[in-house]
Amino acid sequence: MKTAKTILTYALIIAVGLLIGYVAPRLPMWLKPAYQEADYSAHFQNTSSKVLMYGTASCSFCKKTRAYFDENKIEFTELDVEKSPAAAAKHAELGGEGVPVIIIGKRMIRGYQPEVFAGALQVMNMDKVKTQTAAK
Repeated sequence: MKTAKTILTYALIIAVGLLIGYVAPRLPMWLKPAYQEADYSAHFQNTSSKVLMYGTASCSFCKKTRAYFDENKIEFTELDVEKSPAAAAKHAELGGEGVPVIIIGKRMIRGYQPEVFAGALQVMNMDKVKTQTAAK
């Protein structure tokens, strides 16, 4: 009886340790918002596109993001942070936490998040309709 209780206690301690080891590193990511909203107009000075991606040629998530934009016929401008020092500097201004970093209108999205892209595009299109309506 005592041996079974000891084994069960050790198993419980190991299970809790594994759970903490799994959750702890992911917790900040889970608590972080999907996007940051701000005025990113300074990043769109040399482009007519309202979707901008900072990425690299070798990044797999950048490739997925490009494919998503191409499949959905979304016009975007891509800046390679490895090939362009100016792009690397602008990327660093945004915090530089890896690639891809996508700016859609007033939203900055880190990583490949198609649902968040769709939401940001929807908001951007609604803002465009409101602006056109107000101008009439």
